[in-house]
Amino acid sequence: MNQMLHNIKKTSSELGIKDTLLYIFDRLLYKISFKTLILHKYYITQQPVSQDCLVPAGKGGDIEIAQIGPDHPLLQQMDRPFSVLQKRFANGGHCFSARKGEQFAGNLWLNFDKYQEDEVRCTYVLQPKGQAAWDYDVFVLPKYRFSYVFAKLWDEANKVMRQRGIGHVYSRINYYNIASLQAHKRLGSRIIGSLFFINLGRFQCAISLHFKPTLTFSLNRDVFPEVHIGATEEH
Repeated sequence: MNQMLHNIKKTSSELGIKDTLLYIFDRLLYKISFKTLILHKYYITQQPVSQDCLVPAGKGGDIEIAQIGPDHPLLQQMDRPFSVLQKRFANGGHCFSARKGEQFAGNLWLNFDKYQEDEVRCTYVLQPKGQAAWDYDVFVLPKYRFSYVFAKLWDEANKVMRQRGIGHVYSRINYYNIASLQAHKRLGSRIIGSLFFINLGRFQCAISLHFKPTLTFSLNRDVFPEVHIGATEEH
């Protein structure tokens, strides 16, 4: 009992009261529904494409950043099923890889104009068209998390986005993923809204007070309703 209270107190200090209660409610629903009822809450973040380099001149010279395609051998070292990575490319994904020597060190993915969610059924449509990107699965191997890998990945991604005339990059972050929220905040990111998804078997309901449409329903696993994310949205 004392351990449970300690865990709740710790979670509350990280998430705040509202998200802590949501987390407890979510876990309870998941258990009593025999893992069939799942609640997702995402924060949508927006950050400006940086005009400056994050890595000081002369630093991180042993880290190689490259944009790789669906046939690159480095994909085999990534912590994702190969079929998932191929689907990302098919859906317009652009993969930036980091390596030290011949070893994979991290990756960052971007989509331009739209992104098909891989956790729920949803396609984020970014507006204005041609001026926004979506970042996801930013990952650095634990042993390189105190190196320049993360910063060099973002430097390369920002360079590509500047060349395309993109002003903002968006992301969705699980409400309980404090580490990711803080990492994005350090890059100048801010929360512009939230989305709720309720999944029960094939049924899905999506709710948002910040983006359009406000409410969508889906019974078809192959249909991904669109949610429009624009640069004028406010939290």
